[in-house]
Amino acid sequence: MPIYLDIIWLLNFLFDSLLLFITGLILKRPLAKRKIFFGGLLGSLIIFAPFSPFAAILSSPIMKIVLSIIMVWVSFGFKKFRFFFTNICMFYLCTFAAGGTLIGLHYLFSFQFNLSNSLMLNSIRGFGDPISWIFIVFGFPLVLYFSRQTFDRFETAKIQFDQLVDVTIVINQQSVQLKGLIDSGNHLYDPLTKKPVMIVSLNHTKHLFPIDLLNVFENANNLWNLEGELMDEWLKKISIIPYRVVGQENRLIAAVKPDQIIIQKEEDVIQTNQLFLAFVNQSLSSDDTFECIVHPKIINKAIHKQVS
Repeated sequence: MPIYLDIIWLLNFLFDSLLLFITGLILKRPLAKRKIFFGGLLGSLIIFAPFSPFAAILSSPIMKIVLSIIMVWVSFGFKKFRFFFTNICMFYLCTFAAGGTLIGLHYLFSFQFNLSNSLMLNSIRGFGDPISWIFIVFGFPLVLYFSRQTFDRFETAKIQFDQLVDVTIVINQQSVQLKGLIDSGNHLYDPLTKKPVMIVSLNHTKHLFPIDLLNVFENANNLWNLEGELMDEWLKKISIIPYRVVGQENRLIAAVKPDQIIIQKEEDVIQTNQLFLAFVNQSLSSDDTFECIVHPKIINKAIHKQVS
């Protein structure tokens, strides 16, 4: 039975090119089609190794590793070692994932993996492994779509994780430690002093305040129900902040000026009291990943101070 080597080469060329393409897509590398296809072309040349005088050398694991490194280098270049090493690791990850998928499909369709059948599969009708062609035609578009969706979600979670900071709130000589999320969409300011406003969940901070003050956080109009010493003590620390929720009318929320806020962001420590804390009686994240929303201006001001 004749074997169409050019068709089998085309299968390998498309497979290698798609693996390189997905590698670049996942890592968000610049995708130059000519470089990707040239890398795939180099990888597909291994199919001719058994017909050369150097078959034993070219088919060795070391040469295959060297060839894969050259493929990645040609496709994405070499900017620095970490960049290059990440490209290689992701390429191998995609390769192993695709290989595992092919084995799973073979097993699903009940192919027998003994020596004679494996040899037969490589030359069925002389056009190469039919499961590999099915994977190329139908499988890769699906894998490409779902892998892009998955990595987009992973990237979103990573960005959120990178924006998490440790926050210590000090009020009336009492302190509480929370996880804060730096949210660039937080544009809440005190209208009088123009100081930024952090949003804090009461779920972990109720012990900082008397019961009457908690009622103020529920409804800002209750501020005028405070009496005596409580009124004198807190009135100078409280500001009424107008805010707007999409689809609703303007509302008012009571915010407190803390004695101090300490924010730990990686190796940087930010200490300030030039802000207000607006307390809400609800969770700010469904899984309690964070308990307060940090105003980006607080971080930006600290960075500008360090730079200057």
